[in-house]
Amino acid sequence: MKHGRRQVQTHPFLDRIKLMETTNSMEYWWPHTTHTYWKLQDPNSLPTISLPNNNNKSQRRNLWSILIALYFSFIYVIQFILRVLWIRDRKTAITGGEGVDLWPRKIATATFSLEHMKTVKNAVPNATINDVLFAVISSGISRYLDFREPNGLQDGVQLTGLAMVNLRKQPGLQELSNLMKSNSGAKWGNKFGLFLLPIYYHRSNSSDPLEYLKRAKVMIDRKKRSLEAHLSYKIGDLVMSTLGPKFASLLNYRILCNTTFTISNVVGPQEEIMIGGNPITFLRANNSALPHALVLNMVSYAGKADMQVQVAKDIIPDPEFLAKCFEDALLEMKEQVTTKI
Repeated sequence: MKHGRRQVQTHPFLDRIKLMETTNSMEYWWPHTTHTYWKLQDPNSLPTISLPNNNNKSQRRNLWSILIALYFSFIYVIQFILRVLWIRDRKTAITGGEGVDLWPRKIATATFSLEHMKTVKNAVPNATINDVLFAVISSGISRYLDFREPNGLQDGVQLTGLAMVNLRKQPGLQELSNLMKSNSGAKWGNKFGLFLLPIYYHRSNSSDPLEYLKRAKVMIDRKKRSLEAHLSYKIGDLVMSTLGPKFASLLNYRILCNTTFTISNVVGPQEEIMIGGNPITFLRANNSALPHALVLNMVSYAGKADMQVQVAKDIIPDPEFLAKCFEDALLEMKEQVTTKI
């Protein structure tokens, strides 16, 4: 291992705590230190990781909001089950499928400014960075398909993303010792549900860039009001305990084959950090062995966010161009916002 360069490898289906705590376990590589990483400007302090705003959860739920949550939960769980059984996305230039998990891969990186993402976020009331990210992905994929299939798709064609959702009650970093306790809500291991996140193809020259954000916010708000992630976790847990891991893995594989892409977003330190005395220039995440031809993993760090664009190179031969489509999508939204101001 070269000096100044550290690499962490973890299970491909990981949640945020496992990722950050695996990084935390690197302290044992340097026995004379007490912490794994520190703020670059303040070596005596651990970095800050922003936590989600849970103000909405503190609001009293009335009967109407409960009925809406049950309605969306019913609709989305039925869609989830049908997606596992037979419904699949229309084949496009970015569609993977059975066996694609064994194909050669290429990786490119799309880099975003968090300030630009916040500027776009503020253009739509109560929008979040996740809403902006999904809007960027929707717009970027539409741009790419315009290039690959200029006359091959009609407006409104649905492509479905698969997102893993952290279901832990405790946000942020947890002590490693707590993860090992059997009675801890933050115990070690994976605990995630699944969201099916549909996007719709629109010709990039015929749509207001901010419409992508408005559509993304409406859809994601409905998902968050439902119990889709929790119920998908319960379904997977039930299948695992009753039919065994082989059938559970088949269920996971089928839903991956019937959707188009995977997306994840991990919140990293807000300040520049160092590990073992080595300054860290970026944090990036990748996973492998998925039948999707397109896998998107974003990690934010010190004012910017790097999204790894991993592709099956025989299906998507130009991931650098696709990454630029994502970057241009955010810049176009940001320019639209600043023009209106």
